[in-house]
Amino acid sequence: MDYPFNQQDRAVRSIGRLLRAWLEDDFSLSLRSAGARFKPSSALRRTERAALRAYDTVEFDAHKIDLRLKVVLEQDPLGGEHVLEMERIWLLAIIDVATRCVLGWHLSLSRECNRFDAIETMKRALLPMRRPELTLPGLQLLPAGGFVTQTFEQTAYACWRQIRLDNARAHLATTSLDVICETLGCTADFGPAYQPDDRPFVERFFGSMTTTLARRLPGGIDPANLKLAVKRLRNPKDSLQLLVTAQELEELLAMTIWNYHGTPHAGLGGLTPLEAMRQQLLGIRTEPVSLRRLHPTLRKHPQLLHDPVLCRVRGNLARGERAHISYLHVRYTSDQLTRRPSLIGANLRIHVDPTDLRTVLATTVEGEILEPLQASGAWRNERHSQWLRQAFYKAKRQRELNFAMGEDPIEAFLLLRKREATKRKRAANDIARVQHERARQVERAPPAKEPVPDSTTSSSNSLPDVLAAQLPSGPVKPRKLRIEPGQVY
Repeated sequence: MDYPFNQQDRAVRSIGRLLRAWLEDDFSLSLRSAGARFKPSSALRRTERAALRAYDTVEFDAHKIDLRLKVVLEQDPLGGEHVLEMERIWLLAIIDVATRCVLGWHLSLSRECNRFDAIETMKRALLPMRRPELTLPGLQLLPAGGFVTQTFEQTAYACWRQIRLDNARAHLATTSLDVICETLGCTADFGPAYQPDDRPFVERFFGSMTTTLARRLPGGIDPANLKLAVKRLRNPKDSLQLLVTAQELEELLAMTIWNYHGTPHAGLGGLTPLEAMRQQLLGIRTEPVSLRRLHPTLRKHPQLLHDPVLCRVRGNLARGERAHISYLHVRYTSDQLTRRPSLIGANLRIHVDPTDLRTVLATTVEGEILEPLQASGAWRNERHSQWLRQAFYKAKRQRELNFAMGEDPIEAFLLLRKREATKRKRAANDIARVQHERARQVERAPPAKEPVPDSTTSSSNSLPDVLAAQLPSGPVKPRKLRIEPGQVY
């Protein structure tokens, strides 16, 4: 009954002969046992139908950056900084297979990227980009580099035919699939999990960003020197002054991608990604690419890329309560909505931009687009994301916040996270996300309009002459100050 395990060698030779026979019959098992990496059959099938046209097939993926980051809490009058270390963040990117151009990218400062980050990356790949403004010393943009939509205006709002993804939960969400398949009109090709060879181009781009950017910074984590990196992480005396912030990393990333588009690529026969895109668009040695663009309504209202949320219009004519809606504990209304009492009791489709909840876009069931609805109270004043409002009210429900009416909710939330940031890196990430949103608000602020010179005014009149003409001439009559008795000034 116990044979062959009751023998001296305990059936080791018999099992060895069986395993050797299995390896001789299966080539993939032989390679795996030898430690060699090979492409799966699905990747080999993709090479047979490789994309040779621009905007035909793109690859999308997320990568956790091997970099230690810091967040600056405040700065002393003498120039000293109070800094804390934050968790690693995610980089999401969409790359065109035929030209190797990076169409869009996004930095997610959360612990795990979600469906909103995936849709934000697609939105940035569709919308036009502008030249980055470099503030760090020593950075330089190559003249041959650039962004795709900034260099070629005809590629703005251009859609792709097929997108390759992995089986991440953020990609399999219903909202992400609706944007990919229905709104953009493309097909989704989901590859197996943990198989980077199925998306070789975006994985190779992440590898280039790691070797050329992340590991060259002071906080870079090199897997070859993992013991040293872990030792530095556990050292309480390790200085954080040399680490970069999330805002600085975004600026470095924009410069790196700009220069990457102007650097010769070995996979393109020595051409740069922008030169390969130019040949595709102009039809050099091939037929020009026919681009399919986003619908004009979606260009004007990018919030429509997100799935709508049904909200009932509240109000009461007998009490004089005007029409409004409630979304995430905040009231929204507009002049147009208050003038239409017939909408009270009806449902509106609310399209929200998760990065800015100051205003939302509302449409009726019949498809009529209303004026943007504005938030009430202090939530209208400063740009904030959907994550920030949900985190604020979660802390308020758990009675972690001492918040009174009239106070700034964002400042109250920041004060709470600053008290927790010394013990939790996730709290430091929350502070960095709020600072990142405020920095984006300053960047997107509309420039001040210059006064248009009057045609009747002579061109010889300079600005000092105009200002001098506005000054009073002659003696200035003093005005009597009325100071009440008992007051000291």
